[in-house]
Amino acid sequence: MIWFRIFLTLFLLTGPVGSTSSAETWRITSLEWPPYSGSNLKGGGKAIAALRAVLKEAEIDLEVDFMPWTRAQSVATAPEYVGYFPAWPEEVREGFAASDTVDLSLVGVLQRKGSNANWATIEELFKNYRVGFVRSYVYPAELQRQIYRNYDPEDGAENEHDLARVLDAGRVDVALTDPKVMMHVAKELSLNGIDGNAKILQQHPLVLALSMKEGFEEKRLLLNNLLSQSSDLQLACCLKSEQTLPAGSLSKPTWNRQTHSVD
Repeated sequence: MIWFRIFLTLFLLTGPVGSTSSAETWRITSLEWPPYSGSNLKGGGKAIAALRAVLKEAEIDLEVDFMPWTRAQSVATAPEYVGYFPAWPEEVREGFAASDTVDLSLVGVLQRKGSNANWATIEELFKNYRVGFVRSYVYPAELQRQIYRNYDPEDGAENEHDLARVLDAGRVDVALTDPKVMMHVAKELSLNGIDGNAKILQQHPLVLALSMKEGFEEKRLLLNNLLSQSSDLQLACCLKSEQTLPAGSLSKPTWNRQTHSVD
């Protein structure tokens, strides 16, 4: 039944078999956020490769334009783009709709080697330690609330490179980020003082934000059906229970990521 729905969706999107001479192509915007996405990474990065592999099942090619994050979100409204990826659910802007989970990122707390930071709750973490964060990120809800309560937006780092530098230099006690991204950046910058054994707070979905242009619902249905059939992406069991915001419902002020990890 599911494969019939996929075939029907493909028929609606492309017309009868034989009516087109080439495979369909989805063009998206993305950003430099290793290892998940990046113009110099194999396959465009882990998350990009996952999305490409899923779309290939329906003979859809994926074309990716890399650019700073806020620009990627804005440019994705243009007619030639399907949307932007990879996005956290909180970053699905008004005028876009989220796909199901394509990949997972991590949200964790990192510290310097030899640090004795000890905390049991997020409230304790923010009360007792200097917390580093990227000011243009929209973190999961509870973390974002604590950032609002304890810091001004300008207190945050400009990007992942700056966050790694301030943590390595001891200007913050801990840093909130995806540890895979932090350690990738630390290696790139030859920073040796960061402890890679992060305390993982949660796994967080990465979704494709589809621009709500004519025909987007068919595309979203097709992608979600393909994701449900992917043996490598059975992620529901791994996600911790949490509330995510619906598309376009970010409360002000909104701190949208300008970049993840590039200066």
